[in-house]
Amino acid sequence: MLQTAEPFRVHGFPRLFFATFVSGLGGALVPIAFALESHRIEPSGWGLTVVLLALWSGRFAGMFIVQRSRPARNPLRVMISSDLVRFAAQAGLLVWLLITGTGESPGGAITVLSISSGIYGAALAFFQPARFTAIPRLIPVEHRGQVNAWLSVLGDAFAIIGPLLGSLIFLSLGFEAILLIDAAGFLLGIAVLSGIRLSAGSRVPATSSEVPSPAKPSSPSLPPGINMGLLTWLFVALTIGFLGTAGPTLVIEQNSPATWAVTAAFMAAGSLVGSASSLIGVLREIPWKYLHLLCCVGIAGQLLCFLLVPVPALLWAAGFIGAALTTASGIQWDTLGQSLEAELEVHAFAARDQIVNTVGVPAGMLLFGVAGASGSTPFIVVAVAGTVALMGLLIVFTRQPAAEEVHPVPAG
Repeated sequence: MLQTAEPFRVHGFPRLFFATFVSGLGGALVPIAFALESHRIEPSGWGLTVVLLALWSGRFAGMFIVQRSRPARNPLRVMISSDLVRFAAQAGLLVWLLITGTGESPGGAITVLSISSGIYGAALAFFQPARFTAIPRLIPVEHRGQVNAWLSVLGDAFAIIGPLLGSLIFLSLGFEAILLIDAAGFLLGIAVLSGIRLSAGSRVPATSSEVPSPAKPSSPSLPPGINMGLLTWLFVALTIGFLGTAGPTLVIEQNSPATWAVTAAFMAAGSLVGSASSLIGVLREIPWKYLHLLCCVGIAGQLLCFLLVPVPALLWAAGFIGAALTTASGIQWDTLGQSLEAELEVHAFAARDQIVNTVGVPAGMLLFGVAGASGSTPFIVVAVAGTVALMGLLIVFTRQPAAEEVHPVPAG
């Protein structure tokens, strides 16, 4: 068990982990807080829709710039810049609320919330790829799997406590308290990240800038196996988004809201167990493509169970297993991407992986809405489950390098 703490002895990771914690804590509170505040200002629902559209529009705009940019010479500075912009978005919104109070018209208030959300989303699009590319520069290849697992555990914990804690703070202290916590977390994260130093040999060539520059677009080719992996993750992400709306609808339809609440809890626990299993090395000997096959089949089975099986215990088991396998496969996939030989490839992997998830999840949600509106839910559910399972089979027959077979990012 002591080996699981080994990454914390690596220079830079304790600070990276703590910075992720303090900035992520506020980020975990923000989604439910913005939803509750938008509903308070404008109860009919159009206000929340506009705020969410602004958030996703900002992310898409940011992702386009990241995709067209060269990797930054120092990704830590990109992370700091992202935190600084998100601090400005939240602090600016907080100041506006303190000055104007609650007397602003719904349209004006929603506009300001949307501007803050758009800026926040655009800055977030830079943070994730920068952190992804910083890990191979800070962490030796033998510890990267555990590092990704620790960060996944942190994300799972925030996903569980964020909505509950955010609702509690919102109802007891107000929306302004959430903004204050989030802004303070970004400042603390910036201070912690500023103390990390990359060695001179771990920088990319001097032709790149300190921050991504769209003036010099670069779209390096990734290995065919990696491209096929990205394609399969697109369908996994679509299935996750589909489950996000189909899950509660189908389970509640056959059982009750309480059954869905327990199912959701089992899914969260499964994701946490998937992270923990990667952390302690339980699945280390399984090549990624076979683990990903289990992931695709598991999430397909989860979706079919939600449609066809009315037994709560089986629903809970399917949700737990599907979430655990998806998380474990995702951690190995990240480690594989961080082990690509060329710096440009690591950056391209991070950018495209972010696009896959950001596009796939909302597409899945939209697909379920179309299925419900057209009365073809059973057919669409079976089609999505069959397709994602097929993607798992395809990846087995595609040559995939194991993480330990890929050369680490060169030091010189």
